[in-house]
Amino acid sequence: MHNEAVPIAIRADLVDAQAEAWRRVTSPGASFMGVERAAIAQTVLDTLDDTDPLAPWVSPSQVRRAMTASTEVLPDAVVDAAYRIARHASTLTLDWYSRQLDLGIEPLAYVEIVAVVAAVAAVDGFFRASGLGRPPLPAPTPGAPHGSHPAVEPARLNWVLVAAPADRDAAVVQGLSAVPDDMDTVRMLAAAQYIPFDEMGELDWNRGTLSRGEMELCAARLSRARQCFY
Repeated sequence: MHNEAVPIAIRADLVDAQAEAWRRVTSPGASFMGVERAAIAQTVLDTLDDTDPLAPWVSPSQVRRAMTASTEVLPDAVVDAAYRIARHASTLTLDWYSRQLDLGIEPLAYVEIVAVVAAVAAVDGFFRASGLGRPPLPAPTPGAPHGSHPAVEPARLNWVLVAAPADRDAAVVQGLSAVPDDMDTVRMLAAAQYIPFDEMGELDWNRGTLSRGEMELCAARLSRARQCFY
């Protein structure tokens, strides 16, 4: 007996969304230049590719583990945070988050790091699950950070600053609201890989493949496997 590769038909909207996400994570954001965001994205990929991952309480800078070209572009604190978020998200605590701010990461920059990690992990996860080769990140788009944020305030439901008024939406929805451009990227990927945000209340929604119940069962099992407390 032998196994033969089975062709996978990938929807065009999924291909387009992932390609656009790759372009966005290597383009300037509110707090980071395109080259810096590309370095964060590459750190995430290196982290997820790591066959000998560090323990949650050990950071790359502590053991002088090089993360490709990231350390040439980013402060150690940003590289270390991206590694921990990408590899050990279930271990994050409010104390750990507070230490990142003490290390010099600005609160809104931290939200942007999380957003880049989320987008990269979503696309990478698709290619790992499908067994297809992951496309390389595009070259960074030149340009300075645009520095634009909505009015933000502390939240009761989240550790991070969120767009005002706080706690009007669920924690998972408002978590990245301080960086609207990156939140839009996550919405775009969710619409293609899962379900559009504005269809969440439609329990019979589907795109002609899995039923909503089947989708939620897969999501629940994955959340359990990943120790997602949400």
